[in-house]
Parts: sequence; C-alpha cells; structure tokens
Amino acid sequence: MDPLAPAFLLIASLLIGVILQFVKAFPDNSYLVLNQYVIYVALPAVGLIHIPEIEIQTDLLYPVASAWIIFFMAIVLINMAGRWLSWSRQTIGCIILTGGLGNTLFIGYPVAETLFGQEGLSMALLMDQSGSFVIVSTIGIAVAGIYAAGKTKKRALLRQVVTFPPFIVFILAIIMNIAGVTTGGIVLDVLDVFATTLAPVALISVGMQLKFRQRGYDLQPMSVGLIYKLLIAPAILFVIYVLITGGEGVAVQASIIQAATPPNITGSILATTYGLNPRLASQMVSVGIPVSVLTMAFWYVIIA
Repeated sequence: MDPLAPAFLLIASLLIGVILQFVKAFPDNSYLVLNQYVIYVALPAVGLIHIPEIEIQTDLLYPVASAWIIFFMAIVLINMAGRWLSWSRQTIGCIILTGGLGNTLFIGYPVAETLFGQEGLSMALLMDQSGSFVIVSTIGIAVAGIYAAGKTKKRALLRQVVTFPPFIVFILAIIMNIAGVTTGGIVLDVLDVFATTLAPVALISVGMQLKFRQRGYDLQPMSVGLIYKLLIAPAILFVIYVLITGGEGVAVQASIIQAATPPNITGSILATTYGLNPRLASQMVSVGIPVSVLTMAFWYVIIA
C-alpha cells in the first residue's frame, strides 16, 4: 500500500460523510445505522482476526499497558476537570471515551509502520487489540452506561457489558488464544473483508455528523479533551516508561507515539450511541485528527 493511502482514505471518507448530509435519500440519523454496523460487525471481525494471534512477552508489556494507563488516568483527570468546570455527566463521559482512547487502528498503524517499520506496526497492533479494543468492549461500555444513565444498577450494567457484541467476541477470541486456535482459511478471508470496512465506515459516520454551519464548537471541553489526549497522555507514558523505568527501544517509542494519536473513532461512536454529547464526540475526532499531526511530530522529536 502507498504510504499516503491512509491519509487519502481518511480525507475521502470524511468528505463522503459530509456530502451524504445533503443527499435527501439519507435520513438525518443515518449515521446511527453505520455506528451499529461498526459495533456489531466490523469491530468483532477485527477482534477475531488479531486477538487469537497475540503473544505476550516481557518487552511487549509497554504497548499492552499503555492504553490501560491512559484510559484510567482519563477517568481520574477528566472527572476532576469536568466537575471543576461544571460539565454535564454526558460531556464528561464523552471526553473520557474519546480522549481516553487513541486512534491506534486508523492513524496509529500507518504512522507506526512509517516511523519504526514492521516492529513498530506490531507494537501498534498490540496496543490496539490488547488495549483499545478490550477497553471499548468492557470498561468502555460500562463507562458509557454509567454516564448516560446516571445511577445505573449493577445488574443492568453487567448485562450491558456481557451482551455487548465486541465483548462476546473478545471472550471467544481469548479462548481461541489460550487454546492456540487462530482464524484461517475461508473464515479469515470473510472476516478480513468485514474488518477492512471498519475505518472507512466509521469515518463516514463521523463525516455525516460534522455540522459546519453550527454556531461554534464546544471549545472548552474539546480543548481540555484534546490537550489530555495529544499532550498529557503521551507525557504520562514518557515519565513512566523513560524517566522512571528507564525503558528504551521501539516498544517504548512506539507506545508513546501511539499515545499521541487523535481521539478514538470507536470511542466516539460508543459515546454517540449512548447519547453522550454526540456533537462533541464528532468534534473531538474531526478536530483531533489534523491537530495530532503536529503533536505526533513533536513527540517523535522528543523520543527519537
């Protein structure tokens, strides 16, 4: 694949989504259908392909732990900031789900491969599949339920998690991993087709939610969320991995760069599906993507 292909696909997908807003054949809430497709079909396909193949080694703990550290710190710091700034529960939940997870799948993969080669791509894959995917499938759905409904009964919350399609697939994929069973043959071919639709369909959904004629952006929560995601999150990993533990090599470098990727598209879709400030969720992705070009370059200069 041409190195510029991911960038062109990203721009094309967002543009298609924007154009479809003006096609009368598409209802205003068409993006919700695309969101459900991503959650029920494309995301599970990605999990079934990659999770059974993950092999955890000592130096791979860096990328594996990265997404979890960033997400849990987001829960703590975004909650503190949101309460101090008097945000609604929906806004706090939206920023946690978008700012607490990086776009390792669509932005992170090509960036990691370009900067660090095949080894860097492997680190990005680990961070995505053992981190972002698992978080969205488990804690992410719990966070969405809590902030969407306020006080949620534990039984209802547990039911939301265990019936969430990516979580079911995650459990199945873990069993396959333990049993040494990987996806292959015609099943792999079919899953590959569905998996490749995740990024463009998700981005088209984001494009369909962009409203350029709206009066202003939610600047305060969006700014706080992007500052956390693009600057504070990679800084946290830099302090822990480099300054405290003395880590080095591609595993550490790739983890920090992945931490600086823009907000997670699937997290945005999850926030939108649960009514957690959908407009802000879309803005976090659409603004975060171009801004992250500068911040990833900044962090690469720091760690190179």
